[in-house]
Amino acid sequence: MLLSAGEPTRPLPAMSSENELIERTYRAYFTVFQTGNVRAITPYYEIPAMFLTPSGTRVLASVQDAEQYLERMIYGSRTRGYVRGVLTAVQVKQLAEDLALLGARSERFAREGELLERVSVVCTMRKSDGTWRIATTALCDPERAFELR
Repeated sequence: MLLSAGEPTRPLPAMSSENELIERTYRAYFTVFQTGNVRAITPYYEIPAMFLTPSGTRVLASVQDAEQYLERMIYGSRTRGYVRGVLTAVQVKQLAEDLALLGARSERFAREGELLERVSVVCTMRKSDGTWRIATTALCDPERAFELR
């Protein structure tokens, strides 16, 4: 169906439900990440995967690379007092049938409930073998607004 000028556009139902699936996948990943079990976390990544952080770019060429990187990341967070995270926002923009961008914000808390930091990421999600996985993760400045829609 073609829309005339000035008529509002609406997302296609298939795209919307796919966006919901991508978001649910990321929320499940976030929940599993809280456990610190890297073997349960790595299936959420499309290997090879890539992390872009203020300290540089890291390519995770194998599951073992991903496990080692995630262990160091989780250990570093825990040494700073991290005990739990809360996902505060998720946005999804599907770019193709098997490719999407996901933006997420979260807050990390210490044992006493003290806010340690706010974290923003933009992930490239890729669908392979019928499953959405994280292909790239870029840490972003949490103070900058982002809008993927």
